[in-house]
Amino acid sequence: MAILTAAIPAILWSAGLLLPSFRRLAGATPLRGLTVVAAAMLAFCAMTLPGLAGLLPAETVRGFFYDAAVLLVVCLLLVFEGLLLLAARPGRGEPEPASAVGRMRASLFLFMLAEELSRSFLPLYARELYTPVPGLSETVMMGLPIGLFMALVAVFTPFAGHWADRFGSRRTLLLGTLPAVAGFIGTAMAGSMAELLLWRGACALGYAVMFIGAQGFVARHTPADRRARGMAQFVAAVIVAGLCGAPLGGILADQFGYRATFAVSALLALAAAAAVTLLPADRTERVQRRPFRMGDATALLANPRFLALLLFSSVPTKLMLTGYLFYLVPVSLHGAGETPAGIGRLMMTYGLIIVLLGPWVSKVADRTGRHALFAGLGGLIGGAGTLAILQEQGVAGILIGIAALGVAHALNNATQLALVPEVCRADCARMGDSSVFAVYRLLERGGSVIGPLLAAALADRFGMQAALVALGALGMLCGTAFCVVFLLVPSASPAAGEAVR
Repeated sequence: MAILTAAIPAILWSAGLLLPSFRRLAGATPLRGLTVVAAAMLAFCAMTLPGLAGLLPAETVRGFFYDAAVLLVVCLLLVFEGLLLLAARPGRGEPEPASAVGRMRASLFLFMLAEELSRSFLPLYARELYTPVPGLSETVMMGLPIGLFMALVAVFTPFAGHWADRFGSRRTLLLGTLPAVAGFIGTAMAGSMAELLLWRGACALGYAVMFIGAQGFVARHTPADRRARGMAQFVAAVIVAGLCGAPLGGILADQFGYRATFAVSALLALAAAAAVTLLPADRTERVQRRPFRMGDATALLANPRFLALLLFSSVPTKLMLTGYLFYLVPVSLHGAGETPAGIGRLMMTYGLIIVLLGPWVSKVADRTGRHALFAGLGGLIGGAGTLAILQEQGVAGILIGIAALGVAHALNNATQLALVPEVCRADCARMGDSSVFAVYRLLERGGSVIGPLLAAALADRFGMQAALVALGALGMLCGTAFCVVFLLVPSASPAAGEAVR
C-alpha cells in the first residue's frame, strides 16, 4: 500500500513533465485532471478486490478496502498539489508573483506534511520512551511532547516575525526547514523522553519560523488586489497537508514503525528546504514593525468582549483541538484496539469536514454578517458532539466526537478571526490591525498548550472516558457563555469601549 501511494503521484508527476498539454489542462482545470486519476484508481481497485476476496479472510479484505479508500483520497490530494506546482512554473507573459506563490505553496505543503505524519501516533511513541519520573505519570508524560511543542511555537512566533522582517521571507523559510530536519532525525533516533522533548522543540522552532515566513512571502509577493487569493493558497496548503498527513503517517507507522515514519518526515522537510531555494528573493522593502510589548496585551484584555471572545471561543477551540483530537483521540482509539492506520483514517474525518463546510460557512457568515452566531454554534456543536461518548461507547462515540469537532471548527475558525476587528475597533485604530492580530494569536495559543496537559491530567486522575466527557462539558459551557455574551448582551459602541479603558 505504501509503495502504491508513492508510485501513483510519481507516475502522474512524470506525465505532467513529459506532456505539456496535460500540465496546461491541470493548470486550467485541476479538478478535471483529478477526475481522470480517480477513475483510473477506482478501476484498478475494482479489478483487484474481487480477486483478493477469494484468497484472503474477510477482515483482511475489509482492512485493505479501507486503506485503499484512504489512499485514493490521499493520492488525489498529492496529485492535486503536484499539478498545481507544475502549473505554477512561470510561462511567457505570466506575472512572476502568481508562480512564486504557487511554488511557495509546494514548499509549505511538504513541510506541513512532514509535521502531520506523526499526528495519529505521537502520544503512543512517547509512551514507548517513558521512564518513571517523580510526580509525573505515564499519562501526563504522553501529552507533554504536544504541550511543549505548542508552547514553544507560541514563544518562537514573535521572533520569527522579526526575522522575516529583517532577513526576508526566503531566508526565513530556509531557516525554518533546517532545525525541523534536525528535529525529525533526532526524534527518530530518540532514546529517552528528554531527547524526544529536545528534538520536538527543534521542530517547534522550525514550525513557527516556516509558518510566519510563508505568510510574509505571500504578503510580499502578491499585489493588494490578489492578497486574499494568495492567503487562500497558504491556508489550503496547511489544510491539505493535515488531510494527507494523519492517515498516510498511520499507514507508514503500521508498515515500517514509528521511527521510520519520522525519518520520512525528515526527508519531506529536506525536500521543502530544496523547494525554498528555488523561490525568488523579496522585491519589496522589508518592513520594520514595532516590537511586541506587554502593554499591547494588557490593553486588549481590558476590552470585555475581546476577553470573552478569547476565553469562551478561541482558547477552547485550540484546547479541544490539541487536547481532544491530538491527544485523547489517538490514545483512546489505541486502547479500543485501533492501529495507527485506523486512527489516521478516523482522524481524517475532521479535516474532510472542514474542507467541505469551511468555504460555505465563510461565505454565508460574510454575507449575513452573523459571525458571532456561527462562532457560538461552533462551540455548542463541538461540545455536544464530543459528549456522544456517553451514549455510544468505543470507536463509534469517538468518531461522532471527531466529526462534531470538524463541524464546530468549520463554523468558528474563520468567524473568530472576523470578530477580532469587530470587537477591537478602537484598538485596531490605535495599535494597528497587525499588532492586534499578533496579540490575539499569541494569547489563543494558550489553549493549544493547555489542551494536551489538561486532557492528560484528567485521564490520569479519572480515566480516559471521564477525560473525554470533561472536555465535552467544558466545550458546552464555554459555547454557552459565548452565546450569552455575544448574542444576548448588546455590544457597546466604540466610544463606550474606549470609556471602559
